[in-house]
Amino acid sequence: MTSIFRSWFRRWFGLALTLVLSVSAAASAEETPAKKPLNFVNDIVPILTKADCNTGACHAKAITGQRGFLLSLLGFEPELDYEQIVKSGRGRRVFPPAPDQSLLMLKAANIVPHGGGKKLDPDSEGYRTLVRWVSEGMPYGAENDPKLVGIDVSPNRKTMPVNASQALKVTARYSDGSTRDVTGMALYEANDRNMAEASGTGLVKTLDLPGNVAVMVRYSGFVSVFNIAIPLGAPVETLPPAKNFIDELVFANLKTLGIPPSPACDDETFLRRVSLDIGGRLPTVEETKAFLESQDPKKRDLAIESLLNSPDYADFFANKWTALLKNRRED
Repeated sequence: MTSIFRSWFRRWFGLALTLVLSVSAAASAEETPAKKPLNFVNDIVPILTKADCNTGACHAKAITGQRGFLLSLLGFEPELDYEQIVKSGRGRRVFPPAPDQSLLMLKAANIVPHGGGKKLDPDSEGYRTLVRWVSEGMPYGAENDPKLVGIDVSPNRKTMPVNASQALKVTARYSDGSTRDVTGMALYEANDRNMAEASGTGLVKTLDLPGNVAVMVRYSGFVSVFNIAIPLGAPVETLPPAKNFIDELVFANLKTLGIPPSPACDDETFLRRVSLDIGGRLPTVEETKAFLESQDPKKRDLAIESLLNSPDYADFFANKWTALLKNRRED
């Protein structure tokens, strides 16, 4: 009788325990929202870009890539990148049954010797995202998945003293109205490294030089800018009257930087400077003589207008913009 009771008790106790565990698991599943499927363009390409995998010095090297693994420069051709990672080389770079044993992961973490060294730490968010992507079967993404439409950096402008720090936050905006914090995946570069430096985490530090400096923020083909004014600290008591909107902008900047404007130069210096700045040439002897002898109080304004209407201005600025835009004759 006792053995029958024990057998009956074990059977019903096991059934009850199974039921309790099943209900608990179901409740837990309901409480934990399912993660959205990863998208190759939105989630994977930024990781490769942040790790410098798709630069010209690495796997985006023209024509051949690096050791047969070719990626597009900065991820601008994601379809090509997907083919290379998932299908090229008979799919040898990814291994869904054991994602962390994929060649892609072993090389990135430098577990298997990698010419570019260690690109991702196994404890990093980027590494974990790549592992998850492989485990999900390397999805490219659906046609109706949200598309990146822009990025914002906060703050986008600040007046800072020398040797100060500011942490930036970068937010990506998508076509469905959603946003994402991509501070850790963005790239940062100061336009003058003698004035400011920016870390890979978005921490900006000003150095010893006063003036204006900008930090360019890049993420998946989009760019935003953090502008910094580093004041000299000199008092600005008086400003000359502004003659146009350019003067207003210049004087406002000088006031922010604490830099008093220079006094007006003499006529000879003015003519030389304005001729070089607008026409890309020195003034002729005749122009100089006529300008110095003129008693017209508006002669400086007239000299500027004359240069702006001259062919010298057109030629000089056409060449300047051609150089800046890197135009070629065949274009």
